Amino acid sequence: MALTLSTIDRAYDAPDADTIAKVLGSLDGRRDVFATLAHAEETYLQATGSATAGFTLTNQQGSLTQRYRSVGAPVVLERTIEIFAQYSQGDERWRQALTWEPDRVEVPQVAWYESWLVYIIGFSLLIALFVWWRGWW
Repeated sequence: MALTLSTIDRAYDAPDADTIAKVLGSLDGRRDVFATLAHAEETYLQATGSATAGFTLTNQQGSLTQRYRSVGAPVVLERTIEIFAQYSQGDERWRQALTWEPDRVEVPQVAWYESWLVYIIGFSLLIALFVWWRGWW
């Protein structure tokens, strides 16, 4: 599977270890706050934070129910580079490098009355009733 390393405004296809180190080292915590190494949109390893303060790592393996976040103190730059390099090479040791906890993402449910479809259907019924009552002309 092809990997892509991306930030807010840059993307690198099939990044090597030097590119990974350069990109992670450039995260400043202000404008550039995350880097994502992804196999696909829903399968990735992500570092959030800055090179000086450390990173929180997140990995997702296919769906939001399989999303995990690193536990404890921020991960230092050198360790983050090592974990990203292992992930990019398919080395499964990155999983045991940190303690992970489930990262629950709340997906809000839209109430039926907040749906545009309900308003469109309601408005269409109102027009149909008006035309039926008054006639087309």
